[in-house]
Formats: sequence, C-alpha cells, structure tokens
Amino acid sequence: MNNIHLFAAFFIIYFLSGCAVGYEPWAEFQDKLIGKKAWRMEPHRFENAGELIRADYLVAGEGFTHTSVNENGDIIQHWFDAEVLPNFYNKNEMRGHKEWIGKCKFYLVVDPETYVIKSWGHDEGGNPQSCRHWP
Repeated sequence: MNNIHLFAAFFIIYFLSGCAVGYEPWAEFQDKLIGKKAWRMEPHRFENAGELIRADYLVAGEGFTHTSVNENGDIIQHWFDAEVLPNFYNKNEMRGHKEWIGKCKFYLVVDPETYVIKSWGHDEGGNPQSCRHWP
C-alpha cells in the first residue's frame, strides 16, 4: 500500500470517529453537569444569538434566558441553546429528520445555597430531539 492510500485510510477513520451526531451524546453531556457548580447565576445572552452556526440549518439560541423558583425553593435556570430550522428537512434528500426541527430549550435545577446543579430537563416550547451534538 502506498503512502496516498495509507493517508486516505487514516483520514477516513479519523473523520468517522469524530462524528458524534445525536441526542444521546447531548443528554450524556447534560448528565455530567449534575453535581457540579453552575457556571452562571445571572441570565446571559449568547453573543451569536440568532446567527447561523451550522450552514443553513442551525441557529444559535438566546442563551440563559431567565430564572424561576420551584416549589422546593430551587433555582430553575432556563436555557435556549439552538434552533434547527425547517429547511434542514427535505423529504427528497437525506439532509435531516423532520423530528429534529425545533428549539433546544432546557432547564437546570440549581441548589440556591451551594449553586450545585441537581438535575436538568427539557423546557416548555422546545423540542428535545433538536438538542443534539453536531459534527
């Protein structure tokens, strides 16, 4: 095997190993936040809010939009991460999946005294399937 073929094989393996598309890797990342300190306690707008961040199908969300308090007195941080646009789905092409379209909105439940994240969940008005890791 010559050097060109070896390089091509290495490149293909390297490229394919970096493709972690999907909801499960995103949910695993969120699960890893539990037990860690929240990095922000005040709402914060993403600098690129509303801008395209992936070709013509993914727009940056607003960021940490607001807080509320649950019945236990925990702080609920509401986040709007990104929005998958409808033009990502095309039934004639294999460009995406219709169920991914929508807004990735989630919340973090934070202890008001220690600021440790207790849990997370999907917020109203969002589509859980739009919360994904993109290659």
